[in-house]
Amino acid sequence: MDNPELYATVNNLQRTDADDISHEFEEDIRKMSGRCLDIGSGPGDVVMDFILPKLNPTATIVCSDISEAMVKFGKDKYGENSRVNFIKLDIETPNLPRNLVGQFDHVTSFYCLHWCQNMGQALDNIYKLLRPGGTSLLAFVANDSGLDAYKVLATMIRYKPYMMDANRYVPFYQYTNRQRKTLKTLLEKVGFEVCHCSRREKSYVFHKLEEFSQFVLALNPFIKRMPIDLREEYRNDLVREVMRKKIIFNQSENNEDAYSVMYRYHTSVVYVRKPL
Repeated sequence: MDNPELYATVNNLQRTDADDISHEFEEDIRKMSGRCLDIGSGPGDVVMDFILPKLNPTATIVCSDISEAMVKFGKDKYGENSRVNFIKLDIETPNLPRNLVGQFDHVTSFYCLHWCQNMGQALDNIYKLLRPGGTSLLAFVANDSGLDAYKVLATMIRYKPYMMDANRYVPFYQYTNRQRKTLKTLLEKVGFEVCHCSRREKSYVFHKLEEFSQFVLALNPFIKRMPIDLREEYRNDLVREVMRKKIIFNQSENNEDAYSVMYRYHTSVVYVRKPL
């Protein structure tokens, strides 16, 4: 996920969900003024297209990401906008930069937190970053059966040496029962007032197999570790394994090869407030 150019061309699923959620919480976002922070901004397009236009006109926003490549891409593309800044930030760090603690009125994050293996640390950091009375709107994958492909391929002898940390890239709540209640309990333990917490079934249709393949590969952290002569085989096995968990259908009466893929998954959507 260090290839912002590729990611920005295949993230329509994430953009569609961000558009839906930002419209649902539009009234809350329009009340967000002061200094805002977005976590896991990637190439910055979601913030620029769906969040910034809805914020109070006086608000500024800091876009953050753990990837230096993503931060650089955002700076190069959107750096001239005086309301936006880009920084590198690991939201799981046990040592937040002191100059960021208690410096934000609002925090947003779309499709980032499911990669955190220490969700308690990530949420606690968000709490610390906020000023008293600040709010946070978060959306992330609750579970996605397609990502089980990582665990399957990691058992294969030819791929195992390059996928020793496969569990690191499976959503935190992938195998958790009562996901909504578990998440709500954790948010309250951190100290948040929970205004909204839901688990939602979602779907997205990839109308071309190539589009689906590019989406799967853009998110994959393992392929760049592999020898070049192994990568093509891995690509094919990965896409095939992910497709086993998805719905394949043909929408064309004239083209037997015009297959589409329905990608089904669940998301968590959270809106919380730090008490005064």
